[in-house]
Amino acid sequence: WWMAPLILMGALATVGPFIYIFLQRKAEDRLLREQRRYQETLKQASVGMTRIRSIKKLLDLIAHIVTKTVKIAYAGIYLYNAQNDAYILQVSRDKGRIPIPKLSPHNPLITWMNVTHEPLVYEEVKRQMQDSRDVAYRRLEENMRMLTASVIIPSFLENRFMGFFVLGDKLSGQIYTPEDLNVFQVLASQAALAIENAQFYEEAKEMHEQIAQAEKMATIGTMADGLSHQINNRLYALSLIAGDTIDTIKLTDTSQCTPEVKEMIGQINHALERIQANVIQGGQVVRGILKYTRKGEEGLEPITLDQVLDGTLDMVQYKVKLSEIDVVRDYPKDTPKIKGNTVQLQEVFFNFIDNAYDAIVERRTFLKEEGYKGRITISAHPKNDILEITVEDNGMGIKEDNNE
Repeated sequence: WWMAPLILMGALATVGPFIYIFLQRKAEDRLLREQRRYQETLKQASVGMTRIRSIKKLLDLIAHIVTKTVKIAYAGIYLYNAQNDAYILQVSRDKGRIPIPKLSPHNPLITWMNVTHEPLVYEEVKRQMQDSRDVAYRRLEENMRMLTASVIIPSFLENRFMGFFVLGDKLSGQIYTPEDLNVFQVLASQAALAIENAQFYEEAKEMHEQIAQAEKMATIGTMADGLSHQINNRLYALSLIAGDTIDTIKLTDTSQCTPEVKEMIGQINHALERIQANVIQGGQVVRGILKYTRKGEEGLEPITLDQVLDGTLDMVQYKVKLSEIDVVRDYPKDTPKIKGNTVQLQEVFFNFIDNAYDAIVERRTFLKEEGYKGRITISAHPKNDILEITVEDNGMGIKEDNNE
């Protein structure tokens, strides 16, 4: 009876390794097929990206393809923003995670990739840190851990560092192979070109809209004389009607009227006076717009700083709430005249005051300081043959990041 188990054990000992090798190869083939499948999908996606013109749609598509195709826990895309001088997170795929919104160009990760142009793999960085005890690898490891990044893929357009992809762990638990990294680098290179194209398209679209808007404003400017004439005619008619009605009320004997009727007549008279006052203000607005839209004389003429500011404030009051701020003229009355173009100078000061008001509103909104009131100070100091004019405000000020 003992022979049967012995024979069975011998057979299993002989056949078992072959069965194990067979199953291992089947599993490897399956994994390789899956890997080749998503690598091919990423290659195909990289070819079609350049046809997408919306930067937001493009980045969303890249993040969606990477997370769904490769099946990873997290994906984020950072792009360089010249205005903020930082790499800003544009898209993130992981609802349960709070990503880091931006990274400085001086971050060790950015510096490393800018020099090497190569991907960073967390496990490799961690091993190098443990083996060499190098501070550089320790900083890289710390920053990759904060980003929960298994792999970071830089995206270059020629030698310009456009941004980078942050990839989390694969849901399958597999490691990123060299073939994976090569495919991701191809994707990142194609993405850089696609992003450049999309940004160029959006900038061109914005420029076209600005030109169209400028043409509309220029058209309104050429129509200003005719429009102002028509509007003034309507305002004049309203003023005459209101004035005649007020005169009629004054000449009417209301001594026999009841108190209720007298009160109603008084309210009507008050309303008519308000109409007349608004007609006067409307006429001032029309004159201000007409003055602002006229081309102005080609030559230069002597003009006082008060004249420039008076004309500027006449127009800026319809965009800026002057009652909320103090406009201080910190210069003597005998300040020398300026030789310049009145309209152009008013445009310059209009922009100064408008920008200063924005900074004041920003400080009031964010800091909410008790007793704070905005102040814009215009000062002037003669220096030889020129007049040095300074416009200061007590608003939010220039951010430190923009000082450079």
